[in-house]
Amino acid sequence: MRKRTIFWITGIAIVVVVILLTYNNLVPSLKEQDVSMKGTIRQVDTDKFEVDMQFTRTREDNGIHMVYPVIFGWGNLSFNEELNDSYFRPSSVGTSGELEQLVHQALQDEGINTSNVNGHFAGFSIPDEAGTYRVRFSISPLSENVHSLNDPKIYYVHQEKVLGKNLNWVKKERMVMIKENLE
Repeated sequence: MRKRTIFWITGIAIVVVVILLTYNNLVPSLKEQDVSMKGTIRQVDTDKFEVDMQFTRTREDNGIHMVYPVIFGWGNLSFNEELNDSYFRPSSVGTSGELEQLVHQALQDEGINTSNVNGHFAGFSIPDEAGTYRVRFSISPLSENVHSLNDPKIYYVHQEKVLGKNLNWVKKERMVMIKENLE
């Protein structure tokens, strides 16, 4: 009887240790280094800017993911219907409460106070498949007192939960301003 009890206790202990080791070593199916992004902004009118972004993903992203261009005071993303086939046009633009919270947290981690930010961030998803995707859209000011762009960035937000463990991450890149003279 005693050998049997020791056998069961040892077996249960081994199972618990294996589960804990597995849980502690869980990693996201897609990592930050699997995603590269770059973006440019150029002024096309006195109160209109064109944003051109490129995303390259080396692995498929089966988790929930969205891209958020964060340009304080600017928004109203408008995708051109007449783009050629080299550009991807998202089927919807909006936000997800949980993903937007991850962006807010990333901004707060950078020391940016988001409590006085005007409203919400608009984002969009790119296809799950690995590949390179280009997106082009225009933005305009959200209110009349916004006159300049301030530190434009792109945030790629990956949300994944495995066995109850959050494997979320946020990657940030700064966008480049292209200076041109408007005529």
